[in-house]
Amino acid sequence: MRQTLIYSFFCPFYIAAQNLVVNPSFEQIKPDAVVVPCEFTQFSYDFPRRAANWGGFRDGTPDLLRAAENCDWLLQVHTGEQCLGIITYLPAEDVGQRTDFHEYVQGQFSAPLKPGQKYRLECWVLTDSAVVKAHLSKVYSAKTPVVPVQSGNLGFCFSVEPFRLNEISPSAIAASKLRPQVNFAEVIRTDGQWVKLSTTFVADQLFQHLTVGNFFSDKLTPNDLSPENHQRIEQKNASLGTPVDKIKRVTYLCVDDIYVALENPPPPPASIEKALLKDKKYTFSAGVLFDSGKADLRPVAGPALDSLVAFLQKFPDVVLGISGHTDDVGTDEYNLDLSERRAKSVQDYLEIKGIRADHLRSRGFGETRPVADNTTEVGRQTNRRVECIVLKG
Repeated sequence: MRQTLIYSFFCPFYIAAQNLVVNPSFEQIKPDAVVVPCEFTQFSYDFPRRAANWGGFRDGTPDLLRAAENCDWLLQVHTGEQCLGIITYLPAEDVGQRTDFHEYVQGQFSAPLKPGQKYRLECWVLTDSAVVKAHLSKVYSAKTPVVPVQSGNLGFCFSVEPFRLNEISPSAIAASKLRPQVNFAEVIRTDGQWVKLSTTFVADQLFQHLTVGNFFSDKLTPNDLSPENHQRIEQKNASLGTPVDKIKRVTYLCVDDIYVALENPPPPPASIEKALLKDKKYTFSAGVLFDSGKADLRPVAGPALDSLVAFLQKFPDVVLGISGHTDDVGTDEYNLDLSERRAKSVQDYLEIKGIRADHLRSRGFGETRPVADNTTEVGRQTNRRVECIVLKG
């Protein structure tokens, strides 16, 4: 899908609809993680160990960058203190490899995207020759010749399940012919300033994860170097022995404030307190609380359940029933067990938050109580739920 770049240099980052990207500006880090200002990543495991709710892959060392006033190549990010940094263009012949070198990161949504719904995707990007040269000097040496390139094909690939460590790399992508649902194909020119990219798309599956990077070969990636310059560099590199000495044509993108939200969001649903007081029932979508097929609460489930905690603290006499439900995919035994474990996970969370155990009842019903048609994907999603019912109080 070819997308149009919308450049916005100075307008503030303001959004009205709920951003579904977890940790969209890379400000949240994992417990005990340390991000040193003005420093690049050395190992492939550094980024996923530092950035909360983001992961990397076996090939590549994406950077969690922290700006600093005394940093020659990154004085400020778009918002906050940190941003993502990835290589999106570095031809194979420049590094003495069989495939181009690209870096990718994988994030998650706070709730699954809804098939048939229109979403807006935005992000802020920066390219700067100073950043490129500083990065390559750390990877190779200060003497390594670097040609900063402005290129396109910044892609966002959505998936229902997370990709494994070895599933995303230039060679794996070439073999699988994986393509992003959203791709900013045109050359991204920022001239050292933060620029907003924006487009819309329609989801066709219950996507829960997004992977960011260049999903096309460098031969198919638009860039600002002339054919004559490419030919000259390739001829020169052919005569040079080691990868360190070869000229590096590189695009290094700083990315911040990734935003995915409904283009025309519906009115907000009734609050948990209002629903429990009026209807005596509130329903959580299982996709908000759990990953597919899992009973452990997602990290993003906390804020939703904390509203339930607040209600139970405000009305301490309430006795709450928690029931887990599934669709009809899988065996009866599997679905019953999954629904019971999910209901118990919610109860355990509430108890950890100080809610009395004798005021909570959890039970699983598997697929036996559908509220929608299990023959459609939307219906199955609706049936995968956790219901909270006021039993007393």
